[in-house]
Amino acid sequence: MKEKISQLATLFSAFVMAGCCLGPLIFIPLGLTGLAGGLAIYALKYQTMLMIVTIVLLAYSFYLVYGRECKKKSSVASLWMTTVAVLGMFLYTLIEKGYL
Repeated sequence: MKEKISQLATLFSAFVMAGCCLGPLIFIPLGLTGLAGGLAIYALKYQTMLMIVTIVLLAYSFYLVYGRECKKKSSVASLWMTTVAVLGMFLYTLIEKGYL
């Protein structure tokens, strides 16, 4: 259960980190322009801290899944799906900011 919670926290942290770029892309078509703007401002202000938090949470998720002896197949699969989603958000953010 801890694995799932840490993976959800990792995804949430990565989404907030990428909120400057992904937030308007997702929320504006849904009519949530105010939420998109607020998230973009918040994400830009704390983006470096959120990147660090996301990496720490992802490392904690890996520890919970691979650091223990009882690995469930579903936990391993969801961990790798989380990792791919987080890396996608990192790449999208870095490309949108012009670093790549």
